Order: sequence, then C-alpha cells, then structure tokens
Amino acid sequence: MKIAEKSPKSSAFIYWKIVQFIFWLMGIGMMFCLVFFPPLGVTLFWNIVIPVAPALLVIATGVWRNVCPLATTAMIPDRLGFSKRKQMTVSQQQTLNLFGVLLLFSIIPLRHVLFNISGQATALIIFSLSTIGFSAGFIFESKSAWCSGLCPVHSVEKLYGSGVGFSVINAHCASCVKCSVPCPDSTKSMSPQALKSGMSHVTEILLAGAFPGYIWGWFQVPDYTSGDGFQNLSAVYEVIGALVTISLYLGMKKIFPNSRKELMSIFAAAAVSCYYWFRLPQLFGFSPLHTTGMLINLTKYIPSWSMYILNLTTTAFFLWWMVIENNRGKSWSKRPPYLTE
Repeated sequence: MKIAEKSPKSSAFIYWKIVQFIFWLMGIGMMFCLVFFPPLGVTLFWNIVIPVAPALLVIATGVWRNVCPLATTAMIPDRLGFSKRKQMTVSQQQTLNLFGVLLLFSIIPLRHVLFNISGQATALIIFSLSTIGFSAGFIFESKSAWCSGLCPVHSVEKLYGSGVGFSVINAHCASCVKCSVPCPDSTKSMSPQALKSGMSHVTEILLAGAFPGYIWGWFQVPDYTSGDGFQNLSAVYEVIGALVTISLYLGMKKIFPNSRKELMSIFAAAAVSCYYWFRLPQLFGFSPLHTTGMLINLTKYIPSWSMYILNLTTTAFFLWWMVIENNRGKSWSKRPPYLTE
C-alpha cells in the first residue's frame, strides 16, 4: 500500500499550488466570458491565450503543465481522494497519445467554421474536454490518462518541448506514483521519440512530419462567418500541406537515419516558426485573409514591412533555440520523491 511522501511540501510547491488555483479560476472566468460575452471571450482565448502558448511550450513546457486549467480539472478526483486510480499500461497510454493527435488535427480546422466566431461553441468544446479529462482522472491514476495521454495539447508539448530552458517544480505531484512510464514531466529531453514502438512511431510521423505543413495549410483558409462554414469542410480539412511535409520527413529520415533527433528539432522549429510567421500579422491587422484573428489593428501606426522583420526575428529565434542551441538534457519539471510501498 502506498503511503504519504517522506518530505513535507516545500514553500515553492505551495506557491505553485496558489498560482495553479489562480489560473484555474481564470479558466472559469474565461468560460463565463465565452458564454455570456462571446466577442470578449473569443478575443481573450483565441487571440491572446492561444498565440502565447506555442512559445511557452518551447521555452518552459513545465510552466504550462503546472498552470493548465484543464490539467487541474483532470486532477481533482485524485487530489480529493475519490479517483479509482487504475493503472494504465504503456500500450494504453501510447494509444491515447495517438488519439490525442487525431483529436488535435480534428479540432483545429473547425476553428475556421465555428470556434473562431462562436464563443458558446468554444466554451462547449472546452467544457467537453474538461469533462473527458475529469472522467479520465476519476478512472485512472494521476496524470496518466489525460495530461500524459489523451490531451491534444500533450502531443504538441512533446514536439516543442524537447529542449526547454529550465525545469520547474511539479505543482501537480507532491510525490511520484509512477503513473506514466516514462514520465513526460520528469524525463529529460522528452519528445515523441521517447518510446520505441509502432504506435509511437505513427504518432511521431503525424506530429513532426505533418505538423509544419498542416499549420501552413491552416493559414491558407479564411474564417467562414456568413453561416455557410460547414459547407466548406473540404476546404478547412485540406491536408495537402501535411502530406508534403510528411513525405519530406520520411525521405530525410531514410537519408539521415542517424539524425532522428536533429530532424525532429528542425521540423518542430519549422512548425512553430510557420505558426508565428502567419499568426503575428493576423494579430496586428496585416493579414490579407478574411479572419477574426486580429487583436489590434496597427496598420495605421507601423509600416507593413515591419511584419517581415518581426517574422524573421521569431523564425531565427526558434531555429536557434530548437536546432542550434538545443537545450537538451533538461526535463519539464523536477521529479518529486517517490511514494514508498
């Protein structure tokens, strides 16, 4: 039988728990805005929170893992002691990881026809994911089923977070119960290549190979705001870009079979750089596409060429950070002490 951890909770752990609770309350507030003040909620969620997330995952994945409101929700059954805490096998977790990637690829295109223009729909998908996460936490132990399994953001965490700048304390786990093997939070240089299996190989190809082209394709499509969005599903689910980069990734893996980690870093850097290359002009009003993705219109205050400088700067940073500097050797968070049997 597992007993309580040997060491008392540190002041840093308590501090992180307070921050975690604040972000959880902010998540509740976000849901309130999405339902009752949709324009504000959509702006806050899609044009502020989401644009910040990729850079945070690259630099400090552990910070996001600590404060994610969905993660906190999924951990409620465990924290309050009514989780069934079933052990999840490695095979089951790999299956959930793959489904998480497919879930991510399914949800993102729907932004163009629904979520970008409907606060209530965005609130509904967040609530649905929260319910799934809570249910997963009720059945399975700790972070195994949601935070390290089915969560669609977890796949991006592994793609972008293999070279984080620093490790933080794990605010969810006062002690380690070995719910995930390997633990994504405590494993150094965590990536989709961490497990050598057929299922993980498919997940790796979909992430590293498809994601750069998938992101590029997403930004070639406008938001359909006239009510005919679902008549354009074939356009928003266009995957030609993803197929091109998958083919390129597989080809380069054959040519450079001993450089898998380097290829992963290059394609991950390409994906996040592509995101900001298109997203930053959208945020500041310089996008030629009809989208709802503008945060503030700066076209009257700065020249259009400033966006190219900004894009080149962010691209150079991510290539330097993820490919050249490549801070491998760090984990997202520090492993807490193990529970004793």
